Amino acid sequence: MTKFIIAIISAHIILQSQEIPNEFYQFQLEKLQIDAGMDWARNTTFGPIRFNYDERPNDDSLHIETRFGLNQKNDALAIYAYSHFTFKSNFHGYLYPRVVNQPDSFERYSGVPRDIERAGFSSGETDLSGISYENHWMILQFGRGRQSWGAGNDIQLALSENSPAYDYGMLNLDFGKLKVRYFHGYLETDTLSYNRYITGRSIEWNNQKSLVLGLSEIVVYSGQYRPIDFAYFNPISTHLEIELNERQNLEGTGSGNGVWQISADWLIRNNIRISGNYLFDEFVLDKEQKQEGKGHGRAHSLKGVYTPIKTQNAIYSFYLSNISVGTHTFKHQSGYNNFVQRNKPLGWSVGSDSREINLGVNALYHSNLITNIEVGQKEIGEKNIIESPYDGYTDYLAGPFPSGNVENILYVCGRLQWWWKQNLSLITELEYNDSNRNNREFQFNIGVDIFYPFNKKI
Repeated sequence: MTKFIIAIISAHIILQSQEIPNEFYQFQLEKLQIDAGMDWARNTTFGPIRFNYDERPNDDSLHIETRFGLNQKNDALAIYAYSHFTFKSNFHGYLYPRVVNQPDSFERYSGVPRDIERAGFSSGETDLSGISYENHWMILQFGRGRQSWGAGNDIQLALSENSPAYDYGMLNLDFGKLKVRYFHGYLETDTLSYNRYITGRSIEWNNQKSLVLGLSEIVVYSGQYRPIDFAYFNPISTHLEIELNERQNLEGTGSGNGVWQISADWLIRNNIRISGNYLFDEFVLDKEQKQEGKGHGRAHSLKGVYTPIKTQNAIYSFYLSNISVGTHTFKHQSGYNNFVQRNKPLGWSVGSDSREINLGVNALYHSNLITNIEVGQKEIGEKNIIESPYDGYTDYLAGPFPSGNVENILYVCGRLQWWWKQNLSLITELEYNDSNRNNREFQFNIGVDIFYPFNKKI
């Protein structure tokens, strides 16, 4: 089975700087290995997971890699293609389009369903696309995708690998133990006259052995017919300095919505990983604000992973995590500055005004079988950002958390994917939810992912 994992990785050896689609084996394997404390020097708070530059082709040829595939879940069907080219080792282009018959059946899919079907398919989108230049210390990339900033797997707060994709430009600089990243992107909106943008800057220190620390700022700004604001286009600046000094390029647009995050990832022992993120949106320091009863806008996440077994072809990890996002966190007086994209959160998928605790196990068996089982509890308040993605908050007063009539959900979920062959896998998924609103749901999916690879060197 070791030959299997070598074959599947080597089939993508030319792939470089762009993020790996979540559905690919390499993505799932990398998450398991980092949780297990393996290849820790590659661990970073700058996600999503990307292909390794050190595996680049060392020649001046044009390398083209393409896969044409089919992903099926019950009666839902997606046809996809993934193409990548590398030229002179440093220049890259990539494309990941999909067409589906049931848009709601596929995670991260944000294509608009159409009334007219063509060949049984009602929607299409490009999830990833772009061009990039990369060397050992720099990535310069323009394209479509997503950022996922924070420590740990699946506990990101402001920016997540599960959000709908958006268009952005990104600069990443790697100075060994010190890394910096800046990006500026465009967010879609449901009102044509309003333009929405997102920008972020972050610095990270990694001792490349056991500890990763990160500090980041992320801002969403908008305005009626607003162009790109070159004040935010500056990668070495801060939202507070721009706002307090009124350096926005268009009067009357209002301020942006900035959040700040501290992240830490610690490999205590070779099989114990502790990851945490603390974020604040609004931090009440002024005496007047305290007297008015204004509350902090905060979020935090913490996850511990214990891996008792890790061998060349098997990994077993147990984890416990807790996530909490405040009632008003990621919202703004101007609702168009909320942290949403296509009516879904940019960060944690449950949204705001919520908290969750869960316990689970991840396993890799014989290098070709990956499973996950998880149990947990969610508490979701009335002011969750998913319920009103573009509504601004009316006040920022402290109050019960979660707010209002809280929905309490107990859940059990599991997923199994078996790669029978390198390009053919079988997938089963199940989820059971028990809500205090007398809603009980059980879902079971079974499907297949198959693709045909095509590689060419010119």
